[in-house]
Amino acid sequence: MGDAGQPAWGVWLSRLEQGAPPGEAIEDALRWLLEATAAQVAVLFLPDPSGEQVEFAYVAGERADELRGFRLRPADALVAPALLNREVWRYSAETYQEPIGAIATGIAIPLPSLPKSALALLNRPTPFDDAHLDLLEQIATPIELLLRLQHAQTQLEQRERALGWLSRLPKRLGADLSLPHALETVESLMRKVAPEGGGVWLYDENRRALLLATQYGGDALPEQIAPDELPPSWTDAPVETVWGGRRYRAYALALAEQPLGLLAVALPADAPDALEWLPPLLGHIALTLSNALLYEQTAQRAQHMAKLYDLSLQLGETQSLREVLRLLCRTAHELIPHDYTVVYLPSRREPDRLAPVYVEPLSETLLAHSPDAQYSLPGWVYAFNAPIAAPDLEQHPQNLKEPLPGGFASALAAPLQVAERTLGTILLLTTTPREFTLSEVELLFTLANTGALRLHTLERTHA
Repeated sequence: MGDAGQPAWGVWLSRLEQGAPPGEAIEDALRWLLEATAAQVAVLFLPDPSGEQVEFAYVAGERADELRGFRLRPADALVAPALLNREVWRYSAETYQEPIGAIATGIAIPLPSLPKSALALLNRPTPFDDAHLDLLEQIATPIELLLRLQHAQTQLEQRERALGWLSRLPKRLGADLSLPHALETVESLMRKVAPEGGGVWLYDENRRALLLATQYGGDALPEQIAPDELPPSWTDAPVETVWGGRRYRAYALALAEQPLGLLAVALPADAPDALEWLPPLLGHIALTLSNALLYEQTAQRAQHMAKLYDLSLQLGETQSLREVLRLLCRTAHELIPHDYTVVYLPSRREPDRLAPVYVEPLSETLLAHSPDAQYSLPGWVYAFNAPIAAPDLEQHPQNLKEPLPGGFASALAAPLQVAERTLGTILLLTTTPREFTLSEVELLFTLANTGALRLHTLERTHA
């Protein structure tokens, strides 16, 4: 055994007081072990952030720079008994294992309370004995305390970074409450945590899919994610997923336990600790985006109400039934994206059918179709005074008995009603499949009521 005396804890700790990182004291301790035991390599094995592998976290001696940072599965390590079974490991034989190379002698012990960790000495000219084991046990506890100190310092730095971002948040947002500006502000944080890339997905209005709201980095990210494509636990804890061959860590964004969306950042090869200061900010990120969404929805509703108010003024000055229907269909096209608008009123020739009195744009096929006043999709809306949203028109039960012509993909319909009386039906059709949101259903319902009031007034005037 070499003669290195006692560990110089006083010197090492004084450096800590002067601001040196705890890792320096750990490396000093490993070098002291080499001198005290005449070993060639000292290694501190620690679990990597995923917990699936162990890392050569600290190395002293031969090829230290090459070995430091290398990872392997615990079961594949020669010191597996210490890592997995928390047993003392002793070795004296000739073997070869990557990345260390030739190994003749070795000894390792687990750290007192850290799972999948071990302190190992390798390649002493003669086998390690009980005196060397005593040295390892003597120094293992102080090393663990240094590791915990380092973890505490890292957490403190993370909190300072988080508080720094939060303190700058009001100034960054400023008076611009729009969703794009809020996403830019969140992205500035994500770039500091994970410069390699990331994205934010927000639920669509029907809460059936997560839609990509913003992304950065060179890798392509999915434009849309179905929640059932993610691991079942994604709303409860961070999960890892792979897109385009790259690993991402995904975090749920929720407000008052109501899921809002998903934030994901690319995982670099070394999974830096910077990722750990993102979770405490998720609630603030969710609140920022929720407020921006509310602002956008409020602004959009204000625009819709202004357009409906303008429509009501125009309708009040219109005495022609055809002009009323034209204004109604034109406004429907402006408010809700679709391809064809049809207005049905009860047929005077066939009491059990509806007549298509206006089609925009013109379609001879739709003008020639008079649906049943009850057993068809427009008829069901007319008979039961209730709106229908049919994203898959061919499979919708109210469209099976008497299907609409023209091979349309999706439909949205609302009754033209005044109080308890239904005057007809307004129908929106698309040639490609699409989901209609709840706000679009409500908007068409309001638009239909606005038109129905004018139709009712003209009906009474010309009665």
